[in-house]
Amino acid sequence: MSGVPGREKWHPLALPLAGVAAGSGWGYAVGTAPPLWTLVTAALLLVLASRTNGRGCWHAVLLLFWCLWGSVLTGQRLAEAERADLRSFCDKGALVIEGTVTGRPEPQPRGERINIAVEAIIDGGLRTTTAGRLLLSVGEGRTTHARGDRVRFRAEPRVPRKLGLPGEFDYPRFLALRGISATASVRGADDLVLMRSAGPAPLRRQVDEQARRCRETIRTVLPDPAVGGVMAALVTGGQQEIPSQLTAAYARAGVSHILSISGFHLGVLSFVLVQGLTLLLLRWEWLALRLLPRHAALLCSLPVIVWYLFFTGAAPATVRSALMLLAVALALWAEREQDLLAALLAAAFLMLLVEPPLLFDVSFQLSFLALWGIIVLTPLVMAPFEQHVHRGAVRTVVQLLAASTAASLATAVPALMTFHQASFSGILANLLIVPILGYGATLLGAAAIPLLLWAPSLATPLLLAGGWLVRLANGIVEWAAALPVARSFNVGIVDLALVIVVLTTLSVATSRRVRVAVPVAALVAALLLHLWPDPPPDGWLRLTFLSVGQAESTLVQLPDGRTLLIDGGGYLHDTGRDFGERYLVPALHALDIRKIDYLVLSHPHPDHLGGLPAVAEQFGVGEFWQGPWEGSGADYHRLRTALARIRVPVRTLSAGDRPLVDDGLEVTVHSPSGTGLALEENGEGGNEDSLVLRLAFRDFSALFTGDAGLPVEREMAARNQPSPVTLLKVGHHGSRSASGEPFLQRISPEIAVISVGRGNRFGLPAPAVTGRLLRHGVQLYRTDRDGTVRVESDGSGYRVVTGVTGR
Repeated sequence: MSGVPGREKWHPLALPLAGVAAGSGWGYAVGTAPPLWTLVTAALLLVLASRTNGRGCWHAVLLLFWCLWGSVLTGQRLAEAERADLRSFCDKGALVIEGTVTGRPEPQPRGERINIAVEAIIDGGLRTTTAGRLLLSVGEGRTTHARGDRVRFRAEPRVPRKLGLPGEFDYPRFLALRGISATASVRGADDLVLMRSAGPAPLRRQVDEQARRCRETIRTVLPDPAVGGVMAALVTGGQQEIPSQLTAAYARAGVSHILSISGFHLGVLSFVLVQGLTLLLLRWEWLALRLLPRHAALLCSLPVIVWYLFFTGAAPATVRSALMLLAVALALWAEREQDLLAALLAAAFLMLLVEPPLLFDVSFQLSFLALWGIIVLTPLVMAPFEQHVHRGAVRTVVQLLAASTAASLATAVPALMTFHQASFSGILANLLIVPILGYGATLLGAAAIPLLLWAPSLATPLLLAGGWLVRLANGIVEWAAALPVARSFNVGIVDLALVIVVLTTLSVATSRRVRVAVPVAALVAALLLHLWPDPPPDGWLRLTFLSVGQAESTLVQLPDGRTLLIDGGGYLHDTGRDFGERYLVPALHALDIRKIDYLVLSHPHPDHLGGLPAVAEQFGVGEFWQGPWEGSGADYHRLRTALARIRVPVRTLSAGDRPLVDDGLEVTVHSPSGTGLALEENGEGGNEDSLVLRLAFRDFSALFTGDAGLPVEREMAARNQPSPVTLLKVGHHGSRSASGEPFLQRISPEIAVISVGRGNRFGLPAPAVTGRLLRHGVQLYRTDRDGTVRVESDGSGYRVVTGVTGR
């Protein structure tokens, strides 16, 4: 119903779209698909309901049918990935794998990722036919393989698993929604052998090859990744070649949308095409008299838009934009009223109809909500200025600011849910970045595409000009990225539901009272949800051994509510990714941690240091503790810089220090002794210079040993230390170089925790160590097997909780 004063104006596709979305969400949450007969039954009920006069019955059955549709397709996708034959070969060592490349390889800063449909496994000369899709990571270099090529390589397929951290992104389910059952990696591009090319190239393969050639030329002309990566993203789609620091800067500046091929880029391209074709048609008098030049030009531009859609990788935001452009073109040709909201609903419904799991693609979510916000909220933001700004450049600027504000408001919640930060500096930054990159570099890149394909040398001037604009934009982005951003790890699905309720109300309600009351009520609900006071400390000591893979991080929550974080996990080798931003910070927020009173680094090795810089940058820190050594490298420098910026006191500890003494609580340092037992030549602490801390709370005590080994244990024994403890954090991830027999006899722990990664290549924990612990009657917990482990004590007894997931 529309056009009736005081009554809601519902779009016909609103209910089906809501049903598919709700059903997909249910299928994702449950992980299984309803029986197919339920969908068939709902279809029959829909036919019967269409013959009745009851609109309520019809709408109820219609909603049920589309809910089941989304649930069945999403649940089946997850189930197929989990039941794939390929999984029976996973986690059993390196195998020879044969399969077919099923999509365009995704470039990475150093290598690439390839989606492969596995067809056969060769193990010890035995060839077994199998099925399943595998995501292969190539560490260094880029292959020339394309969609349809059959390849062979040797790698160890693995079942994707979560680390077991609170608040952790569900990467295995993310892959399963894309039909991927396993992952594997090879060292370099040369490790893949082409067994058979795809033969006569189908259209998609040809377009992929064109995009690859364009990227290679851009990489040659603009070798700086910060420039060439952005230019490649604007021309061919995909942001994987942009340095991670620059991608993060664009996100903090609130202008990362400009790097994704979306409606804006397609709109600019179609506008230029339509304007050019219209001028040509107007010059052809015979055609101009028989056709509507602008309408004909729009229809003639559609094939080019479709080609560009596949050329840029057919990302969800681009598909949505192309479908909306098609809807608008058909409306123009049929001389029907153009309804952007109806076009948006139609595009979203068609995409989810075919691929319901797209609902969980952040690109789809942000693109859909941003445009919805622009359509619904821009008039409200513009309203106060309508009487003062009528025409000209000033109105254009105000409209751009209004649209940018609307998009920022609509996407703030999903951005906080996914990236844990939302930037409103983009409202102003867009005034500069959109003209420079959107209208400048994008048009130069689009104009260079034909030359890149047929005369690459002639495209060089256009690429160099575009590169100059990219450098200018990067400088502005670095400035804007330094401005404050909104951060939150507590925004969740309830907040997103409130946003959708508000946008829906503003889209369909005509009553002014309703349009005001619902947003106000949603705002009050959100404030109550997030500002409700926390309960006071309950006097318990909590030790949370975070499951950070082949690394180590322990959160200590003291009885009075203060917090102590010992180490921050990290990657063993440089991966270009921020472990703290990706894993540790979300885990701390999921545990409702808002401040770190004592930040402790046992020793500056990557698997203990890696997550701490992000913690220092995003949390308040009271004190920083380290041993009598200095670290080196980018992560240690970043950590100390962040601490210095917020003026955190740094305490250098050694054996005998008591940095924390309180009523019934004491932290004592047992090592290092300052003798330089294993101090490296550059002054950086090694494993044997780890801080060894003993924490005592009344009758309960715990010993944290870092990576200290047998020499430190002997040295402490010579000083008659340490005394017996309740809990031992096992040294060096359970390596046989630590936790010796005399040491265990001295401390006599009741429980022990080993922080270790599943299936690690070191074979840890060592059987000799676990055997010794079990012979001593120690209750053993391991993060690779038990996930995050929490030990709680009231000072007398204790309890252990495994698989800790958060609140």
